[in-house]
Amino acid sequence: MINRSVDSMMKAVEQLSFQQLGTHGEFDAFEVNEKAYTAAFRKLYYHFYANSNASRAERIISDLSNLLLCKIAVERNHSAEVLHAFLNGEGSANELLLPVLLRTFPHLIGEDEKFYLDDKVLRYGLEELTSLSLHAAPAHVMGEAFQALMGPRLRGDKGQFFTPRSLVRAMICVLHPPLEAKVVDPACGTGGFLVETHAFQTGERQASLPEDVGRLIGIDKDNDLCRLAKAMLEMAAPGRGVILNLNSLDYEALSRLPQDVSPLDADFILTNPPFGARIKVNEKPILEQFALGHKWQWEASQWHIERQIRETQDPQILFLELSIRLLKPGGQMGIVLPEGVFGNANMGYVWDYVRSQGEITALLDCPRTTFQPSTDTKTNVLFFKKTAEKTKHPVFAQKVWMAVALQCGHDRRGKTTTSNGASYPDDFLEIGNEFSTKEHTARFWQHAEITNPYYLCPRYYDRSPTEELKQEAARLGAEVVTLKELVKKGYLHIRKGHEVGAEAYGTGDVPFIRTSDIANYEVSIDPTRSVSEEIYERFKKQQNLKPNDILMVCDGRYRIGKTAILHEHNYRSVVQSHIKIISVAPDAPINAIELLYLLNLPMVQHQIRNLVFIQSTLGSLGKRLGEILIPLPQHNEEWIRTIEEFSSLIRGRAESLRKLREFEHPGYEL
Repeated sequence: MINRSVDSMMKAVEQLSFQQLGTHGEFDAFEVNEKAYTAAFRKLYYHFYANSNASRAERIISDLSNLLLCKIAVERNHSAEVLHAFLNGEGSANELLLPVLLRTFPHLIGEDEKFYLDDKVLRYGLEELTSLSLHAAPAHVMGEAFQALMGPRLRGDKGQFFTPRSLVRAMICVLHPPLEAKVVDPACGTGGFLVETHAFQTGERQASLPEDVGRLIGIDKDNDLCRLAKAMLEMAAPGRGVILNLNSLDYEALSRLPQDVSPLDADFILTNPPFGARIKVNEKPILEQFALGHKWQWEASQWHIERQIRETQDPQILFLELSIRLLKPGGQMGIVLPEGVFGNANMGYVWDYVRSQGEITALLDCPRTTFQPSTDTKTNVLFFKKTAEKTKHPVFAQKVWMAVALQCGHDRRGKTTTSNGASYPDDFLEIGNEFSTKEHTARFWQHAEITNPYYLCPRYYDRSPTEELKQEAARLGAEVVTLKELVKKGYLHIRKGHEVGAEAYGTGDVPFIRTSDIANYEVSIDPTRSVSEEIYERFKKQQNLKPNDILMVCDGRYRIGKTAILHEHNYRSVVQSHIKIISVAPDAPINAIELLYLLNLPMVQHQIRNLVFIQSTLGSLGKRLGEILIPLPQHNEEWIRTIEEFSSLIRGRAESLRKLREFEHPGYEL
């Protein structure tokens, strides 16, 4: 029985584009329409899924890729006899199609290769492919269509998260590899970086390439991914690609490879290595091959390598060193890394190593949604150029080109269009295209000064919101100050909340305010998280909550920067540790309502976003909270009128909520 959701998806795909494909031989006007190719591949995938007993998406896509290769082989050889024989039931796929694959693609197909799906399903697939020209399709069309199918269906349980196409293209545009360059991806997955590099270098060109065309070399230890990458490259960049099914981190094994397939002395590295806390590398023979596989010690204002091998290391750290070592002097790299690498104090030794090998040329800040829904891990991109000379005492570059992307073309669920059908904005393509003219017409790129050599989160150095704030303050005649300055002068007192433990939830009637309870300037109380009088008395003196105290989320996942103000009806509470409590002194130049208003100005909220550091999936403001700039406005008629209206709304809503609670009934237990 066909699953209803699969059936509905198949019907949607059919209605979407297949009416446009026409009959055999009518593909010329449609061959560059990537949506049609994507629709075709998706239709085949869902049919295979619904009509086979294959339990793994990889097996289905493996057979689909082999069918595509068969179609390419027929187009190249101008012979369709074998295809027609198979479609007429004169033999099985393994009897008729496999020999064609072995003969045409001996470097892709092993002797033990076979089709897994039923011949009836495979015949359906080939019949659907007859109206598509695979051999003539431009590289970017094939790459986009095939990746659109594979990306969402291959899981990241080994830390492999497929890079969004627009980010791949942006990275390639920044590095701008010429056609003769050797380009390597040591964690190639399905080969997306390599396919897009070929598309970037060749454009729409279909003519034969020059003899000095550069190699595209990918490495991955996952056999299924390697097979898919080989098929991708053969379809998109025939004759250029080499995919090695090896452990990339075994540098000694890589160094023994023949020169024509060796990834060493690469002109460019483009990669998104696997990352994640659950896939640490602990093999000593691997760790001892890397400087970053050793322990490092902080001494004399610098990190120094020790002889002792680490027990484990994150794979992305080893891939970073591997990528640098694979480059030739003068070679350049673009690598996606978790944000934790860019700002964790314990990662300082990584940056001393990087700087000892060359120079950081650019940094790109990616939105948190970039790899969602696959993973919530926040990432940034490092661009690097290797130098011929190594140094034990690296000089910190005072300025680096940086860009911050706010939009990535999809939401947290991976949807690329809004409910009204509009496309989500995508900053990556403009960032990539703008790099070559960044010194003259930059909208995104800034030549930013690095104030902390071990804190390299790009948005931290984005001065656009603070410059905008200063300009607006100057126009209004307002003084600009940091929260730290206000604390130092005694105008503000800032303290943090506490954790009570899950066992305390529901033990009483005193509200326990968590980050999820703060929204729209108010506290929304969840009675199931209320705590006992005993718990309240334990933290009462330390938290010292009073009406007009401001609560601000400073740690967590998504609500950092959200604020609420306490009043006489809800100040008797306990506040979670992820929340900062801000009290305004009576003699301060602004009152609590004014501070609440200022903290929610768009320019201030943009600052707060730039100050957040995300370690894996959890963000934190930390001590950077004190760096928030706010204007101290002149108390003119316009300001007084604005604050009176804002205060009236805040106080009025609090009073309305108090009255509504008088109508509440305690309810009954189920």
